[in-house]
Amino acid sequence: MTLAPEPLAGRMHLRPGVAPPAAIHSTRPDLLPRLAPGRRAGEMPALLGAVFTLCAAAHRLTAIAAIRAARGEPADDPAAAAQTLRLATAREQILRIGHDWPRLLRQDGRSDEGALLLRTCPLWRDDLPPADRLEALPVWLAHKWLGHTPADWLQRHDADPTGWATRWVEQTVRFGTPGALVRLLHQIGPAARTLATPGRSLRPAASDWALLGQAMADDPAFCARPHWHGQPADTGPWSRRADVDASTPPLDGTVWLRLVARLVEVLRLGAPDGADRLDHGACALGRGAGLAWCETARGLLVHRVQLDADGQRVQAWQVLAPTEWNFHPAGTLAHALAALRDTDPAQRDAAARLLAVAFDPCVEFEVRHA
Repeated sequence: MTLAPEPLAGRMHLRPGVAPPAAIHSTRPDLLPRLAPGRRAGEMPALLGAVFTLCAAAHRLTAIAAIRAARGEPADDPAAAAQTLRLATAREQILRIGHDWPRLLRQDGRSDEGALLLRTCPLWRDDLPPADRLEALPVWLAHKWLGHTPADWLQRHDADPTGWATRWVEQTVRFGTPGALVRLLHQIGPAARTLATPGRSLRPAASDWALLGQAMADDPAFCARPHWHGQPADTGPWSRRADVDASTPPLDGTVWLRLVARLVEVLRLGAPDGADRLDHGACALGRGAGLAWCETARGLLVHRVQLDADGQRVQAWQVLAPTEWNFHPAGTLAHALAALRDTDPAQRDAAARLLAVAFDPCVEFEVRHA
């Protein structure tokens, strides 16, 4: 068999049924040690947005915040940053759900239908200001995805967070006119609900950021294989700071719940208080050093920067991305892939794909067989 050439951004190679750490192999390169040192700090936000294209807006915002923290400057318009992050994250989640899920899961022969719906989504209306696009989102969601108002859907979900989405799909298939999203969820639901993903969600407290920054500074390999208090952790819509005090259980026990968490987040971002949904911030770490973070569609993103004595040029820059947490060779996903060893080989590939889509890498993935 001829293997496809590696893309420049790298790829995640998944081997279902193989024990960690061999279940996941990443070829994702760390470009920053070559690109960042000696550059003007002001060039970095645009450069990082170009390097990390899938979450470009989040990388630009986080880079700006890290530079300001390193210089001892206050945050620049946090309300505007929150709105930019809200719009970018909602768009990214909708793009994954409407376009990538059908394409990657290979379950729906009409996989283009979901992508066509995106053309009508107001979040891509460049003729409208961001606030107007977000204000129009709930109506689009009600008509194109839910068959309910988002507020009604969320009320039912919050009353039964582990069961409502399943009932909604089954009721829509039985009594309604299911669209592309409901049909896909109906097809993958039985398998997704049986794929267990018990993990350890990453939710740093306010007092933890300096510790995380120190770990990044002390260990050059930390950003490639991060750990929290000595253990791998996972990050995503199921681990938001906004949900720390929620009385509902986290949506992280199965692939199904992790997929539902992504849908739920779109609805929460479109709500009137959606700008408060995603945590972001920055802190100084010492002379010329700064740390900044934000919650993105895939999970927690962290930048650490060390500037020169004048605060104008970069000495070092590190990025700790969600993909490195979620595709850690000893993490939640790796153990879930290993658990497929007793799965029927005919179903193993589809199960591995479901797992990968639930954890959502920012690069391509490939399922290989042992």
